[in-house]
Amino acid sequence: MTNSEVLNASQPDGWDERDWKALLLSIKFKQCTPFLGAGACAGVLPLGRDVALTLAEEFDYPFADNTNLLRVAQYVAIEDGARTPKYKIIEQFADKGPPDFNDPNEPHRVVADLRLPVYITTNYDDFMMQALKRDIPQRTPQQEICKWYMARRRQQAAPEPILDPTPDKPLVFHLHGTLTNIESMVLTEDDYLDFLMFISEDQQLIPPRIEQAFTESSLLFMGYSLDDMNFKVLFRKLASYMQRNEGARHVSVQLAPKKPGQPTGEADDANAPEQKLTEAEIQELVKRAEKQRLYLQKHFGLQKVKVYWGKCEEFSAALRERWEAYK
Repeated sequence: MTNSEVLNASQPDGWDERDWKALLLSIKFKQCTPFLGAGACAGVLPLGRDVALTLAEEFDYPFADNTNLLRVAQYVAIEDGARTPKYKIIEQFADKGPPDFNDPNEPHRVVADLRLPVYITTNYDDFMMQALKRDIPQRTPQQEICKWYMARRRQQAAPEPILDPTPDKPLVFHLHGTLTNIESMVLTEDDYLDFLMFISEDQQLIPPRIEQAFTESSLLFMGYSLDDMNFKVLFRKLASYMQRNEGARHVSVQLAPKKPGQPTGEADDANAPEQKLTEAEIQELVKRAEKQRLYLQKHFGLQKVKVYWGKCEEFSAALRERWEAYK
C-alpha cells in the first residue's frame, strides 16, 4: 500500500468506498464542481515556495520566511512596484507547460473527461481550458475571471453575461486571476485582503451561476494543502455558501499528507519518489490528519468535509479508474 492508502485506511472517519460512491453519483448527475489548486500543476509549473525563493534571492528579501510567496511578493511589491512580483511570475511561467494531456492520469485531463459544466481554479494558468479543448471539437469551453480588481480601481465592473454552462459548453472560472490579466492576479498580502473584502462587499463579483455551484453541488478540491494560502482564503469565503449546501452529501478535499518534519507549503512535486514511512511516522500522520480534518469542520462550521490524503495525480488516477468503471 502507498503512504496515502495507509493514511486513509487508518483514520476512523477517513475516505472510504461510500465517499467514492457519493462522488461518482454527483459526477453522473453533473452536480460536482472541481476546484483546482497549485498541486494540479506539480511537476509542470514551479511550486509557490520555489517561486518565493527565487524572488527572495533576486530582491534580497531580509526575513526568514523566504518560502512564503505571499509575504515575499508583498515585499517586492512595496520595494520595486506593485506589478513587479506579477511580472516575475509571468516571466517564470513563460516557458513552462502545458502538462502532458496524453497521460490519462493528468489531473486536468481527468476532470475534463468527467464532462462537467463548471470548473473553478485559483491557478493563473490556462491548463484547464486547454484540457477541455483537447481533441473534442464539439466542446467549446468559456473562460471568465473574477472582476475583484475593478473594485480596487473604484470602477463598476460591467454586468456579467448570463452564464449557462453545459457539458458541451463548460465554464472555467478563474477566482484568483490569470497570467493574461495582470490586475486580476491575487498574489500579495494586499491582494488577498482586498480580494476578500471586495467579494464580501459586492455580491455581483461572484456570478450567480458560480454561486449556484457553491451552494448546490458537491465541491471537489484538488491540489491544495492546509498550508496553502489559496486554500485558506478560498475556504474562508466559501464556508457560508457550503453551510447552505443542503443538496450535496459532502465536500471532498484532496490534500497531500506531510511526513513528520517535512517543510510545509503547497502540494508536493508529483515527480518526487515516495519514501516509505515507518510505523511511528504513519501513526503520527494519522493523528495529524484527523486533527486537520476536525479543524476544517470546527473552523469553518462544516459537517460535510471528507478528506482524501494523497498527491493530486494519485487521486486523479484513482478517480479516472473508478469513473471509467462506473459510467
